[in-house]
Amino acid sequence: MNLAQLILQSNLPVHELTEEQAKTLKAAFVQMYLDILAVCEKNNLTLMMGGGSCLGTIRHKGFIPWDDDIDLNMRRKDYVQLPALMQQEYGDKYRCVGANISEDAEIPFMKIERTDTLFQTIYDSPEKIHGVGIDIFPIDNVPDSSLKRVWHGFWLNALQYIALCIGLYNGRKCYATQLLRSSKEGAKKINIRLSVGHISGWFISCPKLYAICDRLAAKYASIETKEVTIPTGRAHYFGEIQPQITFFPVREAVFEGVKAYIPNDYDTYLRALYGDTYMQLPPMDKRERHFIVTLQIPN
Repeated sequence: MNLAQLILQSNLPVHELTEEQAKTLKAAFVQMYLDILAVCEKNNLTLMMGGGSCLGTIRHKGFIPWDDDIDLNMRRKDYVQLPALMQQEYGDKYRCVGANISEDAEIPFMKIERTDTLFQTIYDSPEKIHGVGIDIFPIDNVPDSSLKRVWHGFWLNALQYIALCIGLYNGRKCYATQLLRSSKEGAKKINIRLSVGHISGWFISCPKLYAICDRLAAKYASIETKEVTIPTGRAHYFGEIQPQITFFPVREAVFEGVKAYIPNDYDTYLRALYGDTYMQLPPMDKRERHFIVTLQIPN
């Protein structure tokens, strides 16, 4: 039984996004994206659509119809400049959170949240207050040496896994974790991670460990390398490795009627993430469903 089925059989105060909510949320995301893009273009920073947003740009010229977020990728040297520039340009309108960006951030990448919004999903702990946010993932250099690359990737993956487990344990009161633990199949999948997180949390906090991971990921930022990766991406360190030419220089595209940028060789990038049939729509039962607790976006 999957998580969606568990939710539908429960009496939890959650619901799927309504058509009107999804429309409002997507409009908010597009405006946020335009603000971020404006800051990047003003300061000569390279920003590109990543993951499902890149797929949506190519296949739908916008959002994947059943998706409700925007994911962006940036080269590390540009990524580290963005938080201060967003603060300078937009003041209190946005806040940037993430490893080595804000205190007590239990995510390994950057999230730019709109401060006048509230968005709580089934994955969010009730104690944490979140706004509508766009995720930005750093593109990092990987060493040309095979031995160094394996060593670098192994430690990054291992430490990120432990940090994820600690964060999962800290947020175990969220509805998703509670539901998974209520089923035999789900409990098998999550209890090991919760145990690893519980024990590891005695020695180091999730934010501190993610900060270590972030610094390790950026280890080769000042060295010219043939290939890059997105260590915090959906395919992790080794699954995201691509030649520099796959990403740069970026090419212009259209996302929901506005200007966007995508990887130079987007076909290679998308095939690596989604397979050779990425242009085909998945069957209905394979499409993501999004359940939320609260969504507040001022007019």
